[in-house]
Amino acid sequence: MSKNEQKIMKELNKRMKEFKAALKDEKKKFDLMDNIPGSEVLIRFEVFLPSKNPEEFVDGLYLYMNDEGAIVNAEYYFRDMSDVEVINMPEDYLPVIKDLFGDSFTLEVE
Repeated sequence: MSKNEQKIMKELNKRMKEFKAALKDEKKKFDLMDNIPGSEVLIRFEVFLPSKNPEEFVDGLYLYMNDEGAIVNAEYYFRDMSDVEVINMPEDYLPVIKDLFGDSFTLEVE
């Protein structure tokens, strides 16, 4: 595990302790909720890409849309029979993804 991954896991473990404590104590839960600076709606669509050898591997995209229906982020995944890797879409690839898939999905939020 890299130093950066260790740092992230350390922070995640601290957050999980905080969340578990909030589940056991209503005051801690309300304090936590009152101090959350904000949130946003993101909808994730999974796009299964065609594969000539699906027995060997499959790949696809996770497209993240905001509540206005615009693609705001994307990830690429590659899954073989033993592992799955997910990477954030490189910034210079994102416009291509937006242009290609931007009109493929509709979203209505009430």
